[in-house]
Amino acid sequence: MLNQAGRLWSIVGLMVATVALTGCGGAGLGEVSGKVTFQGKPLPSGRIVFFCEGGGKPVISAQIADGKYTILNAAAGTAKVTVATFQISQVAVPGAIQSPKPTDAPAAPTGPYVAIPDRYKMPDTSGLTYTVTAGRQTKDFELTP
Repeated sequence: MLNQAGRLWSIVGLMVATVALTGCGGAGLGEVSGKVTFQGKPLPSGRIVFFCEGGGKPVISAQIADGKYTILNAAAGTAKVTVATFQISQVAVPGAIQSPKPTDAPAAPTGPYVAIPDRYKMPDTSGLTYTVTAGRQTKDFELTP
């Protein structure tokens, strides 16, 4: 009985090791940079997100500025990718005092808001994927209407 239990735990351990080596996280970390364009033009601003398809499913995101992005410390493996843009609106609050902008505040979006199709916002509908490998790499994404 003890021998059988030992074999069972060996099999379970082997299965866990196999799962750990597939999907994201099994072969080191990568740095992915590139361009995001919509209808052939750089996306002025937005956010790109890599959703790991394996193991603990880490999620890593980066800002898009002037069409460029860099994802640091991305777990190696296949990831679904999403892209979103945001329209910033100012809402007036009665009686509120406008705070001055701090000198170390991040720069405003580098260009006008560009609406992209909603399908790019969700990992299951974006149609965007990338297999991250260890080290530096470039991946451009061309979004279409």
